[in-house]
Amino acid sequence: MRNVAGPIILVALFLIPCTGCGSKAETFTVTTVPVKGRVTYLGKPLTKGTVKFEPDSGREAHGDIKSDGSFVLSTFKEGDGAVPGTHRVAVSGAGRQVPIKYANVSSSKIEKEVVEGTTDYPIDLK
Repeated sequence: MRNVAGPIILVALFLIPCTGCGSKAETFTVTTVPVKGRVTYLGKPLTKGTVKFEPDSGREAHGDIKSDGSFVLSTFKEGDGAVPGTHRVAVSGAGRQVPIKYANVSSSKIEKEVVEGTTDYPIDLK
């Protein structure tokens, strides 16, 4: 029978010095821009639903539509906005109030450019 304890001990001794290597987590900050707006359909505010901004790269942002049609987007924490750049937009959960095409970023054909210095992004569905 072969003795395997020797190789196991050697591997353990080799790995012990590496314990903790890279354990210091590198933190990075992703910049977000405050984004708020109002969703209307045929000129009237929607009273419920969700707005989604999907960027070309990075995390998408979401916001609930309030009874007056207003929304505030959140990406990483409540109300922090969206990452800068071009976003495809979807409005879902509005019920029969709006055509279903707006519920998906692919079919809505709505794009918004999120930039520093602009916070108001109205969405007018037709």
